[in-house]
Amino acid sequence: MAVTKIILLDIPTVLPVPTSPNTWKVRLALNYKELTYETKWVETADIESVCKSLGIPPTSVLPNGTPKYTLPALIDNTFSPPALLSDSTPIIEYLERTYPDPDSSRALCPPTSRALHALFEYHVAHSITAQLLPVMIMHMYDKKTPRDRIHFRQRTEAALGKKLEDIELRGKEREEHWMKIEGAFDLLASFMQTGSVAGELFTGSNLSLADCTLGGLLLAFRYDSPDEAWIKVSSWSNGKWTRYMAVMARWTAVE
Repeated sequence: MAVTKIILLDIPTVLPVPTSPNTWKVRLALNYKELTYETKWVETADIESVCKSLGIPPTSVLPNGTPKYTLPALIDNTFSPPALLSDSTPIIEYLERTYPDPDSSRALCPPTSRALHALFEYHVAHSITAQLLPVMIMHMYDKKTPRDRIHFRQRTEAALGKKLEDIELRGKEREEHWMKIEGAFDLLASFMQTGSVAGELFTGSNLSLADCTLGGLLLAFRYDSPDEAWIKVSSWSNGKWTRYMAVMARWTAVE
């Protein structure tokens, strides 16, 4: 294990584990690369003020020109001056550049695969993540800290013009929406079956950036919605995602 002085900024929940797919994405990478780190827990309501105070750059800029701050963020105090980063994929790319594995087959995102990983992340973002709010919103709300529930409700209801309870689909519409998400997962499973390497992961037995992305999403399902989303996902694609997460389990420690 490489002795590093890394701080991962993550979002607390009422559970003993986080539920953000994007922060899990970086945590999986850190665990896979066996880098020592500690977690700084920051409630959603405090993300902007904490990031500004630490000098962490915004993730993006809103249409009105206002900087947008999100987690994960990472501070690497191993070197001087420290590295201050935000946004999951740039963080993982930094970790790869700074702490390359001597075994090139263990690289999370080789330079030659960046375009493919970008295409994969586009598919996941539009076909899966963007579809989740109508079936996951109350599961997400329930797992937030009491203070973050207030912040989440105010922010989401202001953006969508509805109460959280009215955003959530029910009955037949809900099941049809889940079927749409299932189709996106089945497509991923079919792509993975076309590979020539053995193993449940995208590149066989070693983790890749794509696995960090998808694994983080599946962990969010497992922890945010163990009684609905995870039950459904576990049954999809002939049990593919249950086997997939069994392999991922070795990299899911929360430091």
